[in-house]
Amino acid sequence: MENQKFWRGMLFGALAGGALSLLDRGTREYVWNGTKSCGQSAKNIANNPSQAIYTLRMRYSQLTNTLSEGAKDVLEVLDKVESMLETISDLEKEVEKDIEKIADKRDVS
Repeated sequence: MENQKFWRGMLFGALAGGALSLLDRGTREYVWNGTKSCGQSAKNIANNPSQAIYTLRMRYSQLTNTLSEGAKDVLEVLDKVESMLETISDLEKEVEKDIEKIADKRDVS
């Protein structure tokens, strides 16, 4: 029961906020233009459903290609980072060996 009051209050608050925002002329024009644009788009989709499906498929294909290329780029960068880390690790080992050699020479002297 309490949940229903909460959601009902949220709905009424949103409606009241939306209604108050429409007092501004710029907001009314924005909402009106958006509504007209949405209506035109819906009308075009209803009149040409095959074109809408084709457009949706093409955009999906473009998105998947873009994501795939991005993933490849990220993998290349990660490979380079891994290679650099291996190089740094090798250098660190060489430095440690050199330090040990220097320490051994000091101990002998």
